[in-house]
Amino acid sequence: MKKIRSDRRRIRAITLMIATCACLVSGAFTSAAHAAKEVKFKEFPFEIVKGDRLVINGVRGSVKLIALASGKAPVVRARKVLPDGAKSTAPARFEAMSFAVRKEGTVVTIEPKGYESRQDFIEGSQVGQPDMSFEIEAPSTSAEIHYHSGVVIATGWKDSIGISLVDGRITSTDGEGALRASITRGEVKIEKHKGSVAIENHGGKVTVGNVAGDVRVHSFAGETSIANIEGRVDFRAKAGILNLNKIDGGVGFDNGRGTLNGQALEGPIRGSTDDGSVNFQLAGEPDLVIDTEDGTVTVKAPGGTGALLKLSTDEGAIVAPDSVRVPKVSGAKNVVARLDGAPKGTIVVRSKRGTIRIR
Repeated sequence: MKKIRSDRRRIRAITLMIATCACLVSGAFTSAAHAAKEVKFKEFPFEIVKGDRLVINGVRGSVKLIALASGKAPVVRARKVLPDGAKSTAPARFEAMSFAVRKEGTVVTIEPKGYESRQDFIEGSQVGQPDMSFEIEAPSTSAEIHYHSGVVIATGWKDSIGISLVDGRITSTDGEGALRASITRGEVKIEKHKGSVAIENHGGKVTVGNVAGDVRVHSFAGETSIANIEGRVDFRAKAGILNLNKIDGGVGFDNGRGTLNGQALEGPIRGSTDDGSVNFQLAGEPDLVIDTEDGTVTVKAPGGTGALLKLSTDEGAIVAPDSVRVPKVSGAKNVVARLDGAPKGTIVVRSKRGTIRIR
């Protein structure tokens, strides 16, 4: 009997210890300064075929699209994360979070569960709230991704994609088809793409390289780099910096006070700038028309090309090689002349007050 009572006491002590530890672990994830917690859901096979439309919605987290390899079945891998320093309402939301996959006709939708109202969405989008992330392997088909904050990655996706993100990062590599990306704050990087690319960016960094297709970027501010494009580039911005390199389909732009730099530019160039500067180095036969208010426009023609110059200004200066005669008067000036070299191409620059430089 004494041995039985002793064993019972030991069992009660161990049980109390386990319960105490469990409470401490649970408490670590309900305080405002707890450590991160992650839960991975079981892989979820789902039905989708080429030609269906894939829609992925979310609030915070990440989405990774992977083109399905031959012989494999479509699958969703999901995980939720409670971050360090989560807000007081975050643990309860984290515990309740799950996700749903549904197919209605030809539309497959993947989204988190637990955001039933607009207030839920607003609260869940704040820093310190849980993340819900998806890794999706599926056949390349038309896709849309809508997230508030996080990271979107597409690898080898061979169909059109539309991505909207308020804050975060968008990356696409080895893709095909029309690609549309909209981001308010953050970074966009598109590399090795076949098809048109259209990006809307309020502020941040945009990098587009090695694209066989037209590229369009609308940016309020930030830094944009576009290189190695087999197609036309159209750019519109209020401020910021644009760097162009090796564009063979021409350039169109509408610039406010930003700085535009370009080299190895081939094809028709058409654009206007307010007080932002433009510095372009041309390749091939010059075909350029630029209007400027106060911004300086500098154009360098290919060596040995006798492009026809048509330069005019109301109040600005005109600077050209010695072989080009520029009236030495104040006020309005007009220059019509050819550069030295084989007659080829035309360069037209019209200015209100900005300086025109031909090199």
